[in-house]
Amino acid sequence: MLRDFPIAHIARWKDGSWLGLDDATLLISCAEAGLVLVAFDRATLPWHAGQVVRTGESHGGLILFRRIVRSTNYGEQARLLTGFWFNEGRAWDWMNRIVYLPKSP
Repeated sequence: MLRDFPIAHIARWKDGSWLGLDDATLLISCAEAGLVLVAFDRATLPWHAGQVVRTGESHGGLILFRRIVRSTNYGEQARLLTGFWFNEGRAWDWMNRIVYLPKSP
């Protein structure tokens, strides 16, 4: 499943050892593991992703939910993420890419 859908819950990945990592380290670790990071943190993650790239490193890709998606609405999150992934996202090269869901028209 990870090969077709390279997204894993951080609390379950590597027995939770990535919980508490700073943003830059987490982004670089995701790149090394071939994972796309999905998050709500629009305030710091995009900035850290840019910093990672500017230092010559790479991140594995970042999918962020826009403010209109409630953090407690797991059904909407799942629909947006799986719909996007299977319609377009899985064909993309995710290295250093950032996408916001829902996508703008």
